[in-house]
Amino acid sequence: MVTKVIRVGDKIDLVESNTAVNNKEEKKVYRSQVYDVVGEEQLKIAMPQEKGKLLLLNLEAVYRLQFYTETGLYECKGKVIDRYKTDNVYVVVVDIISALKKIQRREFYRLNCLLDGQIHSLDEEELMAGDLKRILRMHESNWPVYEDAVIVDISGGGARIATNYQVEEDSYIILKFQVNFKEDFREYRLLAHVVMVKKLENKKKDYELRIEFEQIDNNVRESLIKYIFEEERKKRKSEKS
Repeated sequence: MVTKVIRVGDKIDLVESNTAVNNKEEKKVYRSQVYDVVGEEQLKIAMPQEKGKLLLLNLEAVYRLQFYTETGLYECKGKVIDRYKTDNVYVVVVDIISALKKIQRREFYRLNCLLDGQIHSLDEEELMAGDLKRILRMHESNWPVYEDAVIVDISGGGARIATNYQVEEDSYIILKFQVNFKEDFREYRLLAHVVMVKKLENKKKDYELRIEFEQIDNNVRESLIKYIFEEERKKRKSEKS
């Protein structure tokens, strides 16, 4: 199945789990691409990089491998068995140690992007309303202040946002943004839970927020997922040409 599904150049996430502060489990993700498909039990992957620096994955380390293929998102476990340089490319050799399975939950596919957006932190009155539709109705006569933000990656389940506006971890916000999709203009207003806040150093924005969407309508989620996959297809087509 591996040789039938995975192709050279497919994007891949190598996911490891770490225990972070406050007993919350943080998942470190290394992003790369498939360098070669050796066979059903082994792959070669380009060494991941971060800010232009190579990330040397430990030998014998086991990762959850997530492949973004033309036919969807697949996952298996892999163990690093070798590292070397060939044709000026640093390569990681990985043994596949579990069955390759297709992941049906497309909302977890993340699109790297730069989308202008705005955020609004919910106050106590809005939180008491407890429902996005009620909150938006409250805004019809008294529109709240929104702060500028940039969406740097997004999925059907959440997003990562950069902003100069300080938001408390474990709070709730409304994220507002617009996209052009298939010659159609769409605006989203989504309720989101702020699961992480990180102070950024030497960046244009002061804070990075990781958010998870709440109470999202299935039709809204589907339209967002369609937009994400269409943008990813455009990127791949552009890269190939």
